[in-house]
Amino acid sequence: MHIGDIVEIVDWKGSKPDDRKHGKLLRIDGRHRWSQKKDLSLSGESIAEVMWQDGHIGWVATNRLQKSSI
Repeated sequence: MHIGDIVEIVDWKGSKPDDRKHGKLLRIDGRHRWSQKKDLSLSGESIAEVMWQDGHIGWVATNRLQKSSI
């Protein structure tokens, strides 16, 4: 995944799925500071800021995301 990619949640981890279908990957926080790198090697320790299709911005663990085929 790269900053700017369209992503979707693939693992709801027991949470009830909601209206977040797809969104744009804005930032990645992997070591308590913002990542300036464009490439991300997924790890369970990083979180991503995503702007969802309805305009809301939220955070989700990167290991729950995948690049969308949209």
